[in-house]
Amino acid sequence: MNSALLYTMLIGGCVLGAFASYFFKNASSSIDGLKIGALLKERGLWIGAALYLVAAANNIFLLRYMEYSIILPMSSITYIWTMVIANKLLHERVTRRKVIGICAIIAGAVLLARG
Repeated sequence: MNSALLYTMLIGGCVLGAFASYFFKNASSSIDGLKIGALLKERGLWIGAALYLVAAANNIFLLRYMEYSIILPMSSITYIWTMVIANKLLHERVTRRKVIGICAIIAGAVLLARG
């Protein structure tokens, strides 16, 4: 299978995982305290679960064609998308320390992809 397509699928799965967490955050913010019944009624919980399921199925598929030692560490780029989503949709601040951390993740992902 084409390696460019595989890496595109890997990145897409990471984006789905980051959006899944965003929907979980929204679902958890909508309820007061730890009310499981109320949480189970939150649409965001189910959207997030569906996105995580698709992202996991994507990784399972990719494991057939790519090395495990590449896929799992490369999944750390989910944190990059998480920071972008947090900044743009939740208006969280991007600090210098976060940017340095993201640069380290990118450097590690590049080293793995080329290894």
